[in-house]
Amino acid sequence: MYLTKKEYENFPEFLKSAVYQTISCTVSDEGIEVDEQGRKLIPAGSFLDADGKVVTAAEGEMVGILFDTIDVTYGPQPGALLIDGAVDTERLPDTQAVDVVQNLIAKMPYIKFFIEGRLQIAGASKNGTSSLEIEASEIETQDVISSEKSK
Repeated sequence: MYLTKKEYENFPEFLKSAVYQTISCTVSDEGIEVDEQGRKLIPAGSFLDADGKVVTAAEGEMVGILFDTIDVTYGPQPGALLIDGAVDTERLPDTQAVDVVQNLIAKMPYIKFFIEGRLQIAGASKNGTSSLEIEASEIETQDVISSEKSK
C-alpha cells in the first residue's frame, strides 16, 4: 500500500453573504513561488489586477478578488474573479487589507468590506465613524423629537 502525507493551507471563508457576482478570468503564474510540494498555489481571497496577476492590497491596482484557490503550477489557469458582493476583510489572506480598506473601497466600489462585523464606508475614519453615519443618527434623533412633539 502506498501512502503519502500531504499538507494543505486552508483559509477561512471570506464571503459575508451568499449574494455575489463573479466573472471568468485568466490567473497568471507570474511572480508565484513554488511551495514545498513543488506547486504554485494562489489562495482564494487574493487580489488580482486586470492582467490576472496577484497584487497586494497596499500597492496594487486590483480589479477583483480571486474566488477559489487556483493551481498555476503548469502556467496560467482559468479562475473566477469576485466583482460584487460582501467580504469579511479580516479573513482575506493579505494581512494588509484591514489597514488599507479605504483603498480597497475606492478600487472595487461594488464589493462591500466588513471589519469586525461593521460595514466600512468610503471616507470613514479609523474609529469607524463617518460623516454619513453621524448624519443618519442625527436624522433619527430629529424624527423621534418631532414625533414626540406631535403627540
